[in-house]
Amino acid sequence: MKRVFPILVLALVGAVFASLLAGSSDLTVASALKALVAGPQGVLTDSGIVWFVRLPRTLVVALVGAALATSGAAFQALFRNPMADPSLLGIASGGALAAVLVLFHFPSSPIWMLPLAAFAGCFAAAAILVALTHFGGRPTMTVTLLTGVVLSSLFTSGTSLALLLSNEYQLRQLVFWLAGGAEARSWTHVWIAAPAVVAGFVVLVSIARWLDALSLGEDHAESVGVPVERARGVVLVGAALSVGAAVSVCGPVGFVGLIVPHLMRPWVGAASRRLLPASALAGALLLVSADFIARVFLPAGLQLGVLTSLLGVPFFLWLLIRERRRML
Repeated sequence: MKRVFPILVLALVGAVFASLLAGSSDLTVASALKALVAGPQGVLTDSGIVWFVRLPRTLVVALVGAALATSGAAFQALFRNPMADPSLLGIASGGALAAVLVLFHFPSSPIWMLPLAAFAGCFAAAAILVALTHFGGRPTMTVTLLTGVVLSSLFTSGTSLALLLSNEYQLRQLVFWLAGGAEARSWTHVWIAAPAVVAGFVVLVSIARWLDALSLGEDHAESVGVPVERARGVVLVGAALSVGAAVSVCGPVGFVGLIVPHLMRPWVGAASRRLLPASALAGALLLVSADFIARVFLPAGLQLGVLTSLLGVPFFLWLLIRERRRML
């Protein structure tokens, strides 16, 4: 167990460096190292490729993976639902709808408007989900999933309406963004995402004990002195910060928050103080690796969100079958 974190860190560093080598202009290991050492002001052509094209894209992808995986682990504890994921529960769709409305109605708005709108959309979607699932009693896994599906359909319908009302140029922009990708990401996107992702992570880790108590049920949480309503609100704020930042810079990327926590629990346990950091590292590793594979081995133009869905749907079905067998 103690070796998991060093292994994840080393694997993530290796994946990031491998990502710097791949692209339309292949770089050797030596040239990439020279470019990194030379810095962004280096006179080499490779310095510009590494520092202004590939490194910001890779960092954006890593931040998105960490944000989604951490939020997925937190939601699974909050809802006591192994299927909980920002995309499956409609939370990412709420952020995407809010972001699309900004892109559609205020295309010349300040750049900070997009993450702010995505955060507001994610928080509103999460709050509605909590309210609906707790209406009339304690939520079950089936109720939570069905409510999430309904909300996701509602928000997706709103997004589709915005697409139908847009002109050809806006339509191409919105469709490309909604597919979930990291093309043409710059340091501006890194600075947009990083503060919110880090803040969301800190918020969630700071209430790790509350998350562990909530994962055992609200009655248990109350019996050990956890302020349940306050804890729920803090989880929503932390997760909305992370997911909103991810959606604003990379569009909706699904299933990362579902897959990663389940992969990490056998290695680090279910305690949130270890699961959340492990999920952050593994989520970043998964998405950086997926982006690398998409660029090197798969058809050009395949968006990251499409690839994660291809990976996530079979995993979701396997998990659903496993949980149904447990309930029998």
